[in-house]
Amino acid sequence: MPGNVNMPGSGKPTLQVSHDVVYIQDSTGSQQPYINIARQFVRTNVATILKPEFKARYAKVRFRVVAFRDHREQGDKWIVQNANPFVEDAGALEAQMAALEASGGGDGPEAQIDALDAGLHSNFGQNAMKLFFLITDSPPHGIGIPGDVIPASHPDALTQAVILKNLQARKVILSVVGCQPTIGYYKGRDGKPLAVDWYTDFARKTGGKFIPIANVTRNPTAMNNAFVGAVLHGGDSLALVEKHGDYIIGESYRGRSALVDTLHSKLSAEGEQCHELHCTDDHNVSYSHGPISRARVDEIVGKALRHQELFMTEDQSDLMSSLLGPG
Repeated sequence: MPGNVNMPGSGKPTLQVSHDVVYIQDSTGSQQPYINIARQFVRTNVATILKPEFKARYAKVRFRVVAFRDHREQGDKWIVQNANPFVEDAGALEAQMAALEASGGGDGPEAQIDALDAGLHSNFGQNAMKLFFLITDSPPHGIGIPGDVIPASHPDALTQAVILKNLQARKVILSVVGCQPTIGYYKGRDGKPLAVDWYTDFARKTGGKFIPIANVTRNPTAMNNAFVGAVLHGGDSLALVEKHGDYIIGESYRGRSALVDTLHSKLSAEGEQCHELHCTDDHNVSYSHGPISRARVDEIVGKALRHQELFMTEDQSDLMSSLLGPG
C-alpha cells in the first residue's frame, strides 16, 4: 500500500557504512602529469583531508587503483592492471599509485570499458557503497568517434550499454575527470564534442559527474578538489538513496515532480545537508557543504528509479521510463 503522500516516512536509520572507492587511471602516454598529481594528492591529502570529512558519517573508506591502456592491436603489452587490493592506509594507496607509469596508447579511443568492467569485479565489502573515479583524456572504443575501430580482442558482449546496466545494478556512482583540451578534440560527424557529451551523459545515469580539468600541473588544486568532491558528493547520494529508496519507489505512482517536491520539503525541514561539486567554465573545481537542493533531490530520486527499473517487467519498466524521462 502506498505511504502517506503528505508525510513520507523517515526512511531507514542513518548507519555508519563502508565506502569502497575504485580509482581508474588512464595510463597511456599523455597521462603522466595527472598520475604525478594523483601521487602528490595521496601523499599530502588523503589521510588529513578525506577521512576527516567522512568520519562523522561513514565507518571506513577503502581505495584501490585500476590502470588501463589500449588493446594489444594498438601495440600495448597489457590492457588493464587489476591486481591491487582495497586498502585503508594512505601509504598503501600511495604505493599503488607509485607503480603507475604512463606509456603506450594507440588510435585515440582506449580501453575504458574494459577498466570499468574490471572495477566491477572488485572485492567489495558486504553492503559497501561503491564509488568509481575515472581519469582520462580519450573516449572508449565504440561510441561513434569517426575512424574508430573496435579491437578484435575486445569481447563482443562487453558493450557500453552492458557496462552502464551493470554499474546501475550494483549502485555504483561513476565520476569522470576529462583532461582538457584533449578530451574536447574528439568530435562526432556533426562537429559536436562527442566524447564530452558521452561521458557527461554516462556519468549522470549513474548519479555521478563529468569534471573537465585543464593545465593540471599549473592548477593541481582542481584535481585534488575533483577527487575529494566527487567522493563526498557520491557518498552523500548513495547514503540518501539507501535511506529513502523504499519511500521513493513506493510513492513513484504520484509522478516524479510531486515526489521530488515532497521529499525535498521533508529533507529541508529536517535540515539535511550534503556536499556539492562545482565546475566553472575555466575548469576550476571546488566543493561545498550546505542545505540539500531540489535539483539534488531530483538526482537521488532518478537514481533510485533507474535502479528499480532494472528489475521490473516490461510493462512496469515502460511506466518507470515515463517517470525518468529522456535518458
